[in-house]
Amino acid sequence: MPSDPRVAQALAALAQPIAEFRAAVQGALAQADAFLAAQTADAVTQAASAAKSLGVFGSHLDAAKFAAMFPSVAKADKASQAALTKAAKILRSVATQGDDMALAKVSDGRKLGATIDAALAGAGQAFGAIIITELVRGGRYKAAEHERLLDPSEFRAWNNAERRFAPPLVVEVAGADLHAGALLDFADGREKIVLVVTGDAPPAALVRCITPGTFVLQTVDGTGLDRLVGYEGPAIAAFLPEGAATFMHDPTAGKEPWQRLTVPFLPTTPFKAVGGFSAWQMEQDVKMLADLARTPFAVPAVPGAKGAPAIGAGDAVDRIASWLLGTSGIAGNG
Repeated sequence: MPSDPRVAQALAALAQPIAEFRAAVQGALAQADAFLAAQTADAVTQAASAAKSLGVFGSHLDAAKFAAMFPSVAKADKASQAALTKAAKILRSVATQGDDMALAKVSDGRKLGATIDAALAGAGQAFGAIIITELVRGGRYKAAEHERLLDPSEFRAWNNAERRFAPPLVVEVAGADLHAGALLDFADGREKIVLVVTGDAPPAALVRCITPGTFVLQTVDGTGLDRLVGYEGPAIAAFLPEGAATFMHDPTAGKEPWQRLTVPFLPTTPFKAVGGFSAWQMEQDVKMLADLARTPFAVPAVPGAKGAPAIGAGDAVDRIASWLLGTSGIAGNG
């Protein structure tokens, strides 16, 4: 079991997409095992299988002759059987990992992006094994064209369908290694990445991941993880220590950034440097988050004039009140 309760909480939130990926792997494994077993079955086993498939008609037919005339699977060549055996081994390894297949940890000397790459490469290999299973069972496997499908495959090499069915990932990372830019490489399809951050960390690092179609979440208690899982596109979240900014960028909430973004807590300066992140960089991230969340209003200076530049909601209240009083003739009549 993970020692950090936040890891267990993240895995529990991601249980459904993890289960969906494992189901695909286990289904392909069952098909691969059944096909390989049929390839090596002796005459007695083949007859028994044929009799079972014939059901009530088995008593009226010679099951052995039926099996010889209509084998349950087509005979595959040695290269195809070898490829399927390797594919089944890969699928079995993934299937037996349990939740560990969705876990990764950034170790000393390794970067966040490289850690995620390595963790997802195994899933890419599983996708290849699923394809190999279908090719061999359908008699379409060609070693020269398809053998490389069983190699580990980085996320960048995945096709659109694979990115849509990518397994989620929970990554433990020290705050000093939270380089948010590396996460943008994986913001595609339906990939879900939840970072569990330990130690001091930049307070608003994930603001750099905000794009119109990416769900981005910073939380200190897990609030918002259910919304992340339900989002149909790519999603990135960070479980941060207390004192960090908390926000949710939900692409389904509106067309404008301020409509999509909610910021329950915004820390204030001064900030202390963390690892290679300077206090100035952290301040810029927090300012960017505040700017994106600011509700725009266009308030005319005089009747009929164009609106002034967008301002925050708090300032807008005073400006609107002053403008209404000024144009109504009430001001100064006391």
